[in-house]
Amino acid sequence: MAGGRPRRDSAARAALEQKISRSARRFDLRTLVKLLEQAGYPRESILFQGNNEGGAASIVHEIEFRIKPLQTVLITVNLGLLGDNGLLPSYFVSAVEKSNDPDRFYDFIRFFDHRLISNYLAAVFPEDDPAVYPDYQAVQRSLLRMGGFGSVATLQWLGQTYFPDLRSYVTRQAFSNATESHSFRTGASALDGTSVIGRAYESDAQGFVLELIAEDETDDRGRSWAAVARKRLDERLMPVLSPFRIPLMIRLRVLRHESWARLDRPSTEESGFLGYDRLRGDAEAGHSVVLFRGITGAQPDFVRGSKVDVSV
Repeated sequence: MAGGRPRRDSAARAALEQKISRSARRFDLRTLVKLLEQAGYPRESILFQGNNEGGAASIVHEIEFRIKPLQTVLITVNLGLLGDNGLLPSYFVSAVEKSNDPDRFYDFIRFFDHRLISNYLAAVFPEDDPAVYPDYQAVQRSLLRMGGFGSVATLQWLGQTYFPDLRSYVTRQAFSNATESHSFRTGASALDGTSVIGRAYESDAQGFVLELIAEDETDDRGRSWAAVARKRLDERLMPVLSPFRIPLMIRLRVLRHESWARLDRPSTEESGFLGYDRLRGDAEAGHSVVLFRGITGAQPDFVRGSKVDVSV
């Protein structure tokens, strides 16, 4: 058993490398580097080089896993000195191609390409460098506290940040609020107008509505947008908003729907109405789905799976 485990691990690693290589051009450069680091490839073993063949169609052009002389991952990108948008004059490239050994020049340029592309990643995504931000989450929380979320523009930016694949709109709306702190109590309340007769005192407070708009019911992987948005909301967005106590409603609106109906079968136990069974589909495949309604950081006032009409 112990002797078979390395073979299984090596086979799984080889399958992962083949899968990454086949999907090289679909990767974002930062996402690819993070995936390789999580797969066990240290940052020092990841090398970059520019693509000197031209015809850039994506950021990542090719991925090559090398074993000898050292285990490295060579990522060819459409950036750097040899790319279509490089600063190196084409005269040098044409002169080198006519030389006896053009590979020596390309090896010389690849050294600078690696440094330039690595510095580009460090400059665009400084949060990935622990030397710059030892605790980036703490920096992010401090920045959010300074900015606050009591405005349409800030919530609009937040919706576009966490839901870039959907259209988002933020509007103001009055939210009803009920409190029992001012209710009238015999022997404890003064008759000076500060108390109200009844169990609760209702008032209106300004809040916000974040509406997410999806073109179809499912994403590119066939998952329901309602499930995807709710998971992203629970795991990423609500922890950011919970310290601010904002009256907020988040709803998902689907523009195009796909449902099916079938003729009712008299032999079945469940019979429909007038020979037709009702439309069946996902419980959250309605016109507009309320994902959250309440005050952020408090107990949400919604029922999962509930649907409201488009006019809401």
